Amino acid sequence: MAWFGTRVYIGAQWTVMRSPDGSMTWTEITAANPFPGTVAVAMSFRRANGSLDGRFFATRTVGGLAQASFLVRDLTVPNSTSGWFFLTSSPSPVVPAANIFWARDADHVSVIHVPIQQLAADGFPLGDAAAKPPPPPPPPPPAPLASISRPPSTQLWADALFGKDRSQGVLELFERAESAAGEGRPLEPSTFAEGVLVDDEAEEFRRRFREPPER
Repeated sequence: MAWFGTRVYIGAQWTVMRSPDGSMTWTEITAANPFPGTVAVAMSFRRANGSLDGRFFATRTVGGLAQASFLVRDLTVPNSTSGWFFLTSSPSPVVPAANIFWARDADHVSVIHVPIQQLAADGFPLGDAAAKPPPPPPPPPPAPLASISRPPSTQLWADALFGKDRSQGVLELFERAESAAGEGRPLEPSTFAEGVLVDDEAEEFRRRFREPPER
């Protein structure tokens, strides 16, 4: 199957903020599984300067034709942090989406869509770019991106993407997902979140605010 394998998605932005006046921002990320088999997903976050933000991290198994949601917020006052994030899936692709919400108060909420780019193992974009001739090889990226385009399932790749404290756990989850898919058996449910609200917790937080009007 051509879609089998680990995929990396880069979100152009995430942000959390809370001000003494009560206004705040948070970021919501979804991963929809379009295939019947279970997929494992992992999320890590970088600050605008490229350093890993260890406050926020999550892994989750997503059943066939299901969706997982993740919500990143910081309720300390004052705070303001922004950067970009990675969402990684194995053994098959997901359909990711992300939005940044800004709430002046519970009744006045606006939303900004976040572009997400999917990369192949060699670091080249997939999607629309796949229909065009491949571009010339890019120059080596600066640290900490230098190891991220390496093929999956290597310790160096995982260390660069998730940090050394969490890379081994993510690799083990991906290996279990790949083994289950190869044997045609279900993958046991699994969720781990640090600083991230997942699924029902994310929905409970969202209910505090009026939905922004559709455009």
